[in-house]
Amino acid sequence: MKLNESIRKALNDQVVKEFYSAYLYRSMSSDMKAAGYKGYAHWLMKQYEEEMEHGEKIIAYIEDRDGTVDFGQIDAVTSRFDCPLKVAEAALAHEQYVSESIRTIFRAAREEGDIETEVFLQWFITEQIEEESSSTDVKNGFEAAGDCKGLRFMFDAQLGNR
Repeated sequence: MKLNESIRKALNDQVVKEFYSAYLYRSMSSDMKAAGYKGYAHWLMKQYEEEMEHGEKIIAYIEDRDGTVDFGQIDAVTSRFDCPLKVAEAALAHEQYVSESIRTIFRAAREEGDIETEVFLQWFITEQIEEESSSTDVKNGFEAAGDCKGLRFMFDAQLGNR
């Protein structure tokens, strides 16, 4: 069954958002490594890998539905971070943005009667619950550590076990 053009376009836009997410996490990982937070850098690299998988999953779905994948422009990451709490806050805000984007596509698929896309997107909706929860946990951990360098580095070490 061929994808509706508006759904195909929305999914293509989501591919770009997923790859931008990967690009953002890769940049954050590099910044945290440079700031000495190797555990958090590792955690962020895992996020990078997941976002790449998400983009590939959507591409495969578009292709399976006889749709054309448009590889849009991925914006540059312009923010630099030296504080892990600022990274965690930015990551959470970004995940909330991605969650809303996926919900918007889901609602559009529902309006179009595209049950297949609704079912496909259910996995992403569930994944975003985990993404937001995990990002919140990291933000809360760095908030709890506050200005105590020792606590920040203990939490950093814990993140490295991911």
